[in-house]
Amino acid sequence: MGADWTTHFADARGRLKPWRGSIEAAIARTHKRVRDRVAVEQLDIVVQDSPRVIRELGHVGFAPNGWMVYLSFDPEADAFESNLDTPLERTLAHEINHILRWRGPGYGATLGEALISEGLAGVFVRDLYASPPEPWECALGDTAALADQVIAEWDQAYDHGEWFFGTGQHPVWAGYTIGYRIVAYHADNAMDDIVALTTRPASDFKTLARLALQ
Repeated sequence: MGADWTTHFADARGRLKPWRGSIEAAIARTHKRVRDRVAVEQLDIVVQDSPRVIRELGHVGFAPNGWMVYLSFDPEADAFESNLDTPLERTLAHEINHILRWRGPGYGATLGEALISEGLAGVFVRDLYASPPEPWECALGDTAALADQVIAEWDQAYDHGEWFFGTGQHPVWAGYTIGYRIVAYHADNAMDDIVALTTRPASDFKTLARLALQ
């Protein structure tokens, strides 16, 4: 792997040691696949032992800014070991798109910005891996019912837990599904390559959002 990505292991208890090679190999494969589409330099990847993961994967990713990705793993999770290959690559690729987004307009603080940031990451993975949407990206059968509210609240501050994790009135993962559909609509109608779309402001997606959610 090139020097433009640096991996750090935060594993004082050594619980991840038996799988360190597998994790490093997945990061290297992701690096190669991403590099073939877009350059992402000066990136720190922190691999850490943490119980706060997606239980269906045994791991989770987080990109808090444009220069760092956290990959958290719980070796006691039932799904941990079976998801250290391509699912882990897709998780990291999702976060790499967030890195690109942070380095452009930023993740954002409004509902529309968050929906587009997550949708961009999902479609970026889809295009890199020719993969179907993740479970959280196709969690809703009917997004049309939320279209009016999405448009009305597009430019407003929002509750991330409510829209993305089901802590309020919306179903769990609603935001991921809505964002994915809006971005996929733009990408599939050849309006721009997903890498180019990643640098576009969320306002560019608003006009066609209702049509994408029908």
